[in-house]
Amino acid sequence: LGGGLIALIAGLTVVAAALVALPAVADGRLAGVELAVVVLTPLAAFEAVTGLPLAAQYRQRVRRSAERVYEVLDAPVPVREPAAPAATPASPFPLEVRGLSARYAGAAHDALASVDLTLEAGRRIAVVGASGSGKTTLAQVLLRFLEARAGTFRIGGVDASALDGDTVRRFVGLCAQDAHIFDSSLRENLRLARPAATEPELRDALARARLLDWADALPDGLDTLVGEHGARLSGGQRRRLALARALLADFPVLVLDEPAEHLDLPTADALTRDLLAATRGRTTVLITHRLAGLEAVDEVVVLEAGAIVQRGPYDVLAAADGPLRRMLARERESVGGPVGVTGVHVSA
Repeated sequence: LGGGLIALIAGLTVVAAALVALPAVADGRLAGVELAVVVLTPLAAFEAVTGLPLAAQYRQRVRRSAERVYEVLDAPVPVREPAAPAATPASPFPLEVRGLSARYAGAAHDALASVDLTLEAGRRIAVVGASGSGKTTLAQVLLRFLEARAGTFRIGGVDASALDGDTVRRFVGLCAQDAHIFDSSLRENLRLARPAATEPELRDALARARLLDWADALPDGLDTLVGEHGARLSGGQRRRLALARALLADFPVLVLDEPAEHLDLPTADALTRDLLAATRGRTTVLITHRLAGLEAVDEVVVLEAGAIVQRGPYDVLAAADGPLRRMLARERESVGGPVGVTGVHVSA
């Protein structure tokens, strides 16, 4: 709008200058060459200020960007790094959480309250519960993005608070529901996890995430550009690419935070089954509100209001009267499936 307005004013000025100068040319007071100078002078003058509207727009953008940067810089540090970090343990196992409570800055109540958890090599745990039950908070504590207010969190026998945050995150990796996909190729997005990964390793990660056949069918294969934020991929493909990247990173402990969130139910359930197959033998914490496929994990932990209200094997919890059985009944009802007396889906 600003550029168009300046162009309009410049054009009107040129017309006005010509109208004023033409009578002078007609009666001999102004030469033809001088008329050209009179007409072109306003154009030259306006050319100098043509970029001002665009500069004003960029100034507003820069100001808003600076505000966001300063907001991050001025935010209180959620986790204090140790002045002298402890020696890195040879193994993260056992990873133990005992009586852990955590609270966000400014909150009046704990988001997690007296949580106990033990992870051994190869053990897979599903943490389930409604939104706001503390599932993602647990993930943030495990990755040291949030400080524990009470209790202990130990990695390989060493208190996690005594370890450098980057050391903790080399042991515990996250595949988040909003994992960022960069405006680059499939290959480069994968290599963010391991820059030196070989072609067979890239293909193996895609195969475990059930993306290899699709990638091979593309004209450019792994060199296919995915667009900004993965715009050229479907929601399920973006999640699978993020999973493949997490698998390629080969974290000893992998936290999957709501990997099927915002996907349609068939796609969500298929993704859950595939990621559980892909993580077989790998220590995994699956955070989810969906219950489909959880028969494959070693233990299900049910959270309500930040506290563990039930835990055990999926089959045992689904058959017993309790929170998980009620969650299962609500899930079946939401998709229109019948529910038996034990809360287990009855096949047609």
